Amino acid sequence: IWLLIWLSDSVDDMALDMVGGATAQILKQTALSTLMSAIALPYALVSAANMIDGTWTLMIERAEEAGKELAKSLLFSRAGHRPVTLVGYSMGARVIYKCLKELARHQEIWEDIQSRKHATDSPGTNNGGSPQQPPRRKPRGAPNEEENYEKMREPAGIVEDAILMGMPNHLSLSSWVACRQVVAGRLVNCFSRKDYILSLMFQFKRLMLRPVCGTCPVEVHGVENIDVTDLITGHKDYCLAVGDILKRVRHGQPLRNPGQSEVIVTG
Repeated sequence: IWLLIWLSDSVDDMALDMVGGATAQILKQTALSTLMSAIALPYALVSAANMIDGTWTLMIERAEEAGKELAKSLLFSRAGHRPVTLVGYSMGARVIYKCLKELARHQEIWEDIQSRKHATDSPGTNNGGSPQQPPRRKPRGAPNEEENYEKMREPAGIVEDAILMGMPNHLSLSSWVACRQVVAGRLVNCFSRKDYILSLMFQFKRLMLRPVCGTCPVEVHGVENIDVTDLITGHKDYCLAVGDILKRVRHGQPLRNPGQSEVIVTG
């Protein structure tokens, strides 16, 4: 919460600097008014990005590590085998996103190990009638990896629903497809077209033109996209709007159209 408020306050300060400082300079140097008008906005945006980029980058790195730990906790949980619902906004959404990608990676390895076990349990026969063992591929990862996978739950059978709100991450369709494969129920992307914090940090600072998940729909089959632009006018609004967003998502309620996998709600 502190990060969200501080980032938004930084943007507010940026706007005040733009209005005060830039306007004063334009008035003092009227001959350069056209040039000053052209560079005032980019300069202010870059200055604000430089100021908050260090904290933002640190939070991104910690969210990535937390996502890995969350996936590990779910895979080796001793709290039973009930399905799990994951809900998060901002960096919390990024933690869930990384967790789902880790589960998808582990699911691929888990299936590979299971297929090799099945082939070993049902060997063929050679011409002499003796059992013929299939060629055994070398397990990926550490030597004790296969033993670890014997103790874990199937990665694709853990998460029932996942709701991500205002996620700070560039749009990668392949990653969303992988996440969709390990979510048994609903995978929801809530976005706001007015979330300028995400646009600032991912577009201006890193000079990338790829869309950001928290500001646009994800065009992947099975992913529900909920437009919350009317509820979210700034990134810190998620702190107070989570309840309203969950009502709009109809979290925990029967879907009106169970067969409809993609839903776009506009405010």
